[in-house]
Amino acid sequence: MSEKFEWGDHCLEPIHLAGWGEHQSTTEAQAYCSSIANAHYENFIIVNKFTPKDIKQHIENIYAFCRYGDDLGDEAPFDTTGRMALLQAWEDDLEEAAKDGWSGSPAHPILKAIQITSKQFNIPLEPYWKLIQAFKMDQNKTRYSTWEELKQYCSFSADPVGHLFLYVYGHDDEELRQISDNTCTALQLANHWQDISRDWTQDRSYIPQETLEKFGINWEQYDKCVATDSWREMLSFEVDRAQRLFDAGKDLWPRVNPHLAVDLMMFTKGGEAILKSIRKQRFDTWTKRPKVSKIQQAILFFKAKRAWSRAAKSARRA
Repeated sequence: MSEKFEWGDHCLEPIHLAGWGEHQSTTEAQAYCSSIANAHYENFIIVNKFTPKDIKQHIENIYAFCRYGDDLGDEAPFDTTGRMALLQAWEDDLEEAAKDGWSGSPAHPILKAIQITSKQFNIPLEPYWKLIQAFKMDQNKTRYSTWEELKQYCSFSADPVGHLFLYVYGHDDEELRQISDNTCTALQLANHWQDISRDWTQDRSYIPQETLEKFGINWEQYDKCVATDSWREMLSFEVDRAQRLFDAGKDLWPRVNPHLAVDLMMFTKGGEAILKSIRKQRFDTWTKRPKVSKIQQAILFFKAKRAWSRAAKSARRA
Protein backbone atom coordinates (compact mmCIF):
# COMPACT_ATOMS: atom_id res chain seq x y z
CA MET A 1 0.00 0.00 0.00
CA SER A 2 1.39 3.41 -0.91
CA GLU A 3 2.42 5.90 1.75
CA LYS A 4 -0.27 8.26 2.98
CA PHE A 5 0.19 11.96 3.67
CA GLU A 6 -1.81 13.87 6.26
CA TRP A 7 -2.52 17.50 5.43
CA GLY A 8 -5.31 19.76 6.64
CA ASP A 9 -8.56 17.84 6.82
CA HIS A 10 -7.61 15.41 4.07
CA CYS A 11 -5.60 12.25 3.70
CA LEU A 12 -4.26 11.46 0.24
CA GLU A 13 -2.41 8.63 -1.45
CA PRO A 14 -0.53 9.19 -4.71
CA ILE A 15 -3.06 9.37 -7.55
CA HIS A 16 -5.89 8.49 -5.15
CA LEU A 17 -8.25 10.79 -3.30
CA ALA A 18 -9.31 10.54 0.32
CA GLY A 19 -12.74 9.01 0.71
CA TRP A 20 -12.74 6.99 -2.49
CA GLY A 21 -14.67 3.75 -2.51
CA GLU A 22 -16.18 4.11 0.96
CA HIS A 23 -19.75 3.87 -0.40
CA GLN A 24 -21.15 6.56 1.83
CA SER A 25 -24.87 7.04 2.03
CA THR A 26 -26.38 10.28 0.75
CA THR A 27 -26.58 11.56 4.32
CA GLU A 28 -22.94 10.70 5.02
CA ALA A 29 -21.77 12.27 1.75
CA GLN A 30 -23.49 15.56 2.54
CA ALA A 31 -22.27 15.50 6.13
CA TYR A 32 -18.75 15.16 4.73
CA CYS A 33 -19.31 18.32 2.68
CA SER A 34 -20.67 20.18 5.69
CA SER A 35 -17.59 19.27 7.72
CA ILE A 36 -15.31 20.73 5.04
CA ALA A 37 -17.42 23.89 4.74
CA ASN A 38 -17.29 24.43 8.50
CA ALA A 39 -13.56 23.78 8.86
CA HIS A 40 -12.11 26.54 6.70
CA TYR A 41 -11.58 30.23 7.36
CA GLU A 42 -12.55 32.69 4.66
CA ASN A 43 -12.78 36.49 4.54
CA PHE A 44 -16.53 35.99 4.70
CA ILE A 45 -18.71 33.02 5.51
CA ILE A 46 -20.06 31.22 2.46
CA VAL A 47 -22.95 29.68 4.38
CA ASN A 48 -24.42 31.95 7.04
CA LYS A 49 -27.48 32.30 9.22
CA PHE A 50 -29.23 34.17 6.42
CA THR A 51 -28.94 31.27 3.96
CA PRO A 52 -32.36 29.59 3.48
CA LYS A 53 -32.50 26.20 5.19
CA ASP A 54 -33.54 24.40 2.02
CA ILE A 55 -30.47 25.75 0.20
CA LYS A 56 -27.84 25.57 2.97
CA GLN A 57 -26.76 21.98 2.30
CA HIS A 58 -26.45 22.58 -1.43
CA ILE A 59 -24.19 25.60 -0.86
CA GLU A 60 -22.06 23.48 1.47
CA ASN A 61 -21.83 20.77 -1.20
CA ILE A 62 -20.63 23.31 -3.76
CA TYR A 63 -18.18 24.88 -1.32
CA ALA A 64 -16.72 21.45 -0.48
CA PHE A 65 -16.18 20.77 -4.17
CA CYS A 66 -14.38 24.10 -4.65
CA ARG A 67 -12.35 23.85 -1.43
CA TYR A 68 -11.29 20.27 -1.98
CA GLY A 69 -10.14 20.88 -5.56
CA ASP A 70 -8.24 23.97 -4.45
CA ASP A 71 -6.55 21.97 -1.69
CA LEU A 72 -5.55 19.27 -4.16
CA GLY A 73 -3.83 21.91 -6.26
CA ASP A 74 -2.29 24.03 -3.48
CA GLU A 75 -1.89 21.93 -0.33
CA ALA A 76 -1.22 18.32 -1.35
CA PRO A 77 2.42 17.49 -0.45
CA PHE A 78 3.44 16.40 -3.94
CA ASP A 79 5.33 17.91 -6.83
CA THR A 80 3.52 19.36 -9.85
CA THR A 81 3.26 15.96 -11.53
CA GLY A 82 1.65 14.42 -8.46
CA ARG A 83 -0.81 17.26 -8.02
CA MET A 84 -1.77 17.16 -11.69
CA ALA A 85 -2.43 13.43 -11.32
CA LEU A 86 -4.70 14.11 -8.34
CA LEU A 87 -6.58 16.83 -10.21
CA GLN A 88 -7.00 14.58 -13.24
CA ALA A 89 -8.39 11.84 -11.01
CA TRP A 90 -10.77 14.43 -9.52
CA GLU A 91 -11.86 15.51 -13.01
CA ASP A 92 -12.37 11.91 -14.14
CA ASP A 93 -14.56 11.20 -11.12
CA LEU A 94 -16.54 14.40 -11.80
CA GLU A 95 -17.23 13.23 -15.35
CA GLU A 96 -18.32 9.87 -13.99
CA ALA A 97 -20.71 11.62 -11.60
CA ALA A 98 -22.22 13.67 -14.46
CA LYS A 99 -23.01 10.69 -16.67
CA ASP A 100 -26.65 10.21 -17.70
CA GLY A 101 -27.86 13.42 -16.12
CA TRP A 102 -25.83 13.16 -12.91
CA SER A 103 -26.68 9.49 -12.46
CA GLY A 104 -23.18 8.05 -12.70
CA SER A 105 -21.25 6.25 -9.97
CA PRO A 106 -18.54 8.54 -8.57
CA ALA A 107 -16.12 7.16 -6.03
CA HIS A 108 -15.84 10.31 -3.93
CA PRO A 109 -18.47 11.44 -1.38
CA ILE A 110 -18.24 15.11 -2.38
CA LEU A 111 -19.22 14.21 -5.92
CA LYS A 112 -22.07 12.06 -4.65
CA ALA A 113 -23.35 15.15 -2.87
CA ILE A 114 -22.77 17.27 -5.99
CA GLN A 115 -24.99 14.85 -7.91
CA ILE A 116 -27.87 15.60 -5.55
CA THR A 117 -27.44 19.35 -5.92
CA SER A 118 -26.93 19.27 -9.69
CA LYS A 119 -29.95 17.05 -10.31
CA GLN A 120 -32.23 19.19 -8.18
CA PHE A 121 -31.23 22.47 -9.81
CA ASN A 122 -30.44 21.21 -13.31
CA ILE A 123 -26.82 22.37 -13.14
CA PRO A 124 -24.62 21.48 -16.13
CA LEU A 125 -21.14 19.99 -15.92
CA GLU A 126 -19.40 23.09 -17.29
CA PRO A 127 -18.97 25.28 -14.17
CA TYR A 128 -17.50 22.39 -12.17
CA TRP A 129 -15.22 21.41 -15.05
CA LYS A 130 -13.97 24.99 -15.47
CA LEU A 131 -13.00 25.19 -11.81
CA ILE A 132 -10.85 22.09 -12.13
CA GLN A 133 -9.16 23.54 -15.21
CA ALA A 134 -8.27 26.61 -13.13
CA PHE A 135 -6.70 24.40 -10.46
CA LYS A 136 -4.66 22.76 -13.22
CA MET A 137 -3.60 26.14 -14.63
CA ASP A 138 -2.21 27.07 -11.22
CA GLN A 139 0.20 24.13 -11.36
CA ASN A 140 2.20 25.51 -14.28
CA LYS A 141 1.27 29.14 -14.85
CA THR A 142 2.81 31.70 -12.52
CA ARG A 143 2.70 34.89 -14.59
CA TYR A 144 0.08 36.75 -16.64
CA SER A 145 1.12 38.97 -19.53
CA THR A 146 -2.05 41.03 -19.97
CA TRP A 147 -5.27 41.99 -18.23
CA GLU A 148 -7.23 39.98 -20.79
CA GLU A 149 -5.19 36.88 -19.96
CA LEU A 150 -5.82 37.34 -16.23
CA LYS A 151 -9.51 37.97 -16.87
CA GLN A 152 -9.68 34.74 -18.88
CA TYR A 153 -8.15 32.89 -15.93
CA CYS A 154 -10.79 34.39 -13.63
CA SER A 155 -13.49 33.13 -16.00
CA PHE A 156 -12.35 29.64 -14.97
CA SER A 157 -11.23 30.18 -11.37
CA ALA A 158 -13.95 32.51 -10.05
CA ASP A 159 -16.89 33.17 -12.36
CA PRO A 160 -18.22 29.56 -12.32
CA VAL A 161 -18.84 29.87 -8.58
CA GLY A 162 -21.28 32.70 -9.24
CA HIS A 163 -22.99 30.61 -11.91
CA LEU A 164 -23.44 27.77 -9.41
CA PHE A 165 -25.00 30.13 -6.85
CA LEU A 166 -27.39 31.44 -9.50
CA TYR A 167 -28.51 27.92 -10.39
CA VAL A 168 -29.10 26.99 -6.75
CA TYR A 169 -31.22 30.10 -6.24
CA GLY A 170 -33.31 29.32 -9.32
CA HIS A 171 -31.71 31.58 -11.94
CA ASP A 172 -30.71 30.04 -15.28
CA ASP A 173 -30.14 33.24 -17.27
CA GLU A 174 -27.08 34.10 -19.36
CA GLU A 175 -27.44 37.86 -18.82
CA LEU A 176 -27.45 37.38 -15.05
CA ARG A 177 -24.40 35.14 -15.31
CA GLN A 178 -22.52 37.85 -17.17
CA ILE A 179 -23.35 40.44 -14.51
CA SER A 180 -22.37 37.96 -11.81
CA ASP A 181 -18.96 37.57 -13.47
CA ASN A 182 -18.14 41.15 -12.44
CA THR A 183 -18.56 40.33 -8.76
CA CYS A 184 -16.70 37.03 -8.94
CA THR A 185 -13.77 38.42 -10.89
CA ALA A 186 -13.56 41.42 -8.54
CA LEU A 187 -13.54 39.15 -5.51
CA GLN A 188 -10.81 37.01 -7.06
CA LEU A 189 -8.74 40.12 -7.74
CA ALA A 190 -9.23 41.40 -4.18
CA ASN A 191 -7.98 38.07 -2.85
CA HIS A 192 -5.00 38.15 -5.20
CA TRP A 193 -4.02 41.68 -4.13
CA GLN A 194 -4.44 40.66 -0.51
CA ASP A 195 -2.06 37.72 -1.01
CA ILE A 196 0.63 39.34 -3.15
CA SER A 197 3.35 38.62 -0.59
CA ARG A 198 2.23 35.02 0.03
CA ASP A 199 1.99 34.29 -3.68
CA TRP A 200 5.47 35.64 -4.33
CA THR A 201 6.95 33.13 -1.86
CA GLN A 202 5.72 30.53 -4.37
CA ASP A 203 7.15 32.50 -7.30
CA ARG A 204 3.64 33.44 -8.42
CA SER A 205 2.24 36.83 -9.42
CA TYR A 206 -1.21 37.68 -10.70
CA ILE A 207 -0.38 41.30 -11.53
CA PRO A 208 -0.37 41.53 -15.35
CA GLN A 209 3.07 42.24 -16.75
CA GLU A 210 1.60 45.01 -18.89
CA THR A 211 0.48 46.76 -15.69
CA LEU A 212 3.95 46.46 -14.16
CA GLU A 213 5.49 47.88 -17.32
CA LYS A 214 2.96 50.71 -17.35
CA PHE A 215 4.34 51.86 -14.00
CA GLY A 216 7.98 51.11 -14.77
CA ILE A 217 8.32 48.03 -12.54
CA ASN A 218 10.48 45.08 -13.65
CA TRP A 219 10.77 41.66 -12.02
CA GLU A 220 14.07 42.53 -10.33
CA GLN A 221 12.35 45.44 -8.58
CA TYR A 222 9.31 43.26 -7.83
CA ASP A 223 11.57 40.72 -6.11
CA LYS A 224 12.82 43.37 -3.68
CA CYS A 225 9.34 43.29 -2.07
CA VAL A 226 9.35 47.01 -1.34
CA ALA A 227 6.37 49.35 -1.70
CA THR A 228 8.00 52.13 -3.71
CA ASP A 229 6.03 55.08 -5.06
CA SER A 230 5.73 53.28 -8.40
CA TRP A 231 4.47 50.17 -6.64
CA ARG A 232 1.82 52.12 -4.73
CA GLU A 233 0.62 53.78 -7.94
CA MET A 234 0.50 50.43 -9.71
CA LEU A 235 -1.47 48.67 -6.98
CA SER A 236 -3.82 51.65 -6.67
CA PHE A 237 -4.55 51.19 -10.36
CA GLU A 238 -5.38 47.50 -9.85
CA VAL A 239 -7.46 48.14 -6.72
CA ASP A 240 -9.50 50.72 -8.63
CA ARG A 241 -10.06 48.20 -11.43
CA ALA A 242 -11.40 45.66 -8.94
CA GLN A 243 -13.65 48.32 -7.39
CA ARG A 244 -15.17 49.15 -10.78
CA LEU A 245 -16.02 45.48 -11.24
CA PHE A 246 -17.63 45.32 -7.79
CA ASP A 247 -19.71 48.38 -8.71
CA ALA A 248 -20.83 46.80 -11.99
CA GLY A 249 -21.82 43.60 -10.18
CA LYS A 250 -24.22 45.48 -7.90
CA ASP A 251 -26.65 45.68 -10.82
CA LEU A 252 -27.44 42.04 -10.10
CA TRP A 253 -28.81 42.60 -6.60
CA PRO A 254 -32.33 43.83 -7.49
CA ARG A 255 -32.73 41.18 -10.18
CA VAL A 256 -32.30 38.00 -8.18
CA ASN A 257 -33.87 36.09 -5.30
CA PRO A 258 -33.77 38.44 -2.27
CA HIS A 259 -31.85 35.90 -0.21
CA LEU A 260 -29.21 35.59 -2.93
CA ALA A 261 -29.05 39.39 -3.05
CA VAL A 262 -28.04 39.35 0.63
CA ASP A 263 -25.26 36.85 -0.13
CA LEU A 264 -24.09 39.00 -3.03
CA MET A 265 -24.05 42.03 -0.77
CA MET A 266 -21.93 40.17 1.79
CA PHE A 267 -19.50 38.90 -0.85
CA THR A 268 -19.17 42.37 -2.33
CA LYS A 269 -18.82 44.19 0.98
CA GLY A 270 -16.28 41.60 2.12
CA GLY A 271 -14.23 42.12 -1.02
CA GLU A 272 -14.53 45.90 -0.77
CA ALA A 273 -13.32 45.67 2.82
CA ILE A 274 -10.15 43.98 1.56
CA LEU A 275 -9.63 46.79 -0.94
CA LYS A 276 -10.24 49.35 1.80
CA SER A 277 -7.63 47.66 3.97
CA ILE A 278 -5.11 47.78 1.11
CA ARG A 279 -5.79 51.49 0.66
CA LYS A 280 -5.45 52.07 4.40
CA GLN A 281 -1.98 50.49 4.25
CA ARG A 282 -1.13 52.85 1.40
CA PHE A 283 -0.86 49.88 -0.94
CA ASP A 284 2.00 48.28 0.97
CA THR A 285 1.06 44.59 0.86
CA TRP A 286 4.64 43.45 1.48
CA THR A 287 5.15 44.33 5.14
CA LYS A 288 1.66 43.40 6.30
CA ARG A 289 -1.08 41.25 4.80
CA PRO A 290 -4.32 43.27 4.55
CA LYS A 291 -7.14 41.80 6.60
CA VAL A 292 -10.81 42.37 7.26
CA SER A 293 -10.88 43.32 10.95
CA LYS A 294 -13.30 41.89 13.50
CA ILE A 295 -15.00 45.29 13.69
CA GLN A 296 -15.43 45.36 9.91
CA GLN A 297 -16.84 41.83 10.01
CA ALA A 298 -19.31 42.88 12.71
CA ILE A 299 -20.42 45.87 10.63
CA LEU A 300 -20.92 43.60 7.62
CA PHE A 301 -22.95 41.22 9.77
CA PHE A 302 -25.34 43.91 10.99
CA LYS A 303 -25.74 45.32 7.49
CA ALA A 304 -26.52 41.83 6.26
CA LYS A 305 -28.98 41.32 9.11
CA ARG A 306 -30.92 44.41 8.06
CA ALA A 307 -30.82 43.35 4.42
CA TRP A 308 -31.97 39.85 5.39
CA SER A 309 -34.95 41.28 7.28
CA ARG A 310 -35.95 43.24 4.18
CA ALA A 311 -35.47 40.12 2.04
CA ALA A 312 -37.66 38.05 4.35
CA LYS A 313 -40.45 40.64 4.17
CA SER A 314 -40.14 40.74 0.38
CA ALA A 315 -40.33 36.95 0.18
CA ARG A 316 -43.47 36.88 2.32
CA ARG A 317 -45.16 39.44 0.05
CA ALA A 318 -44.24 37.49 -3.11
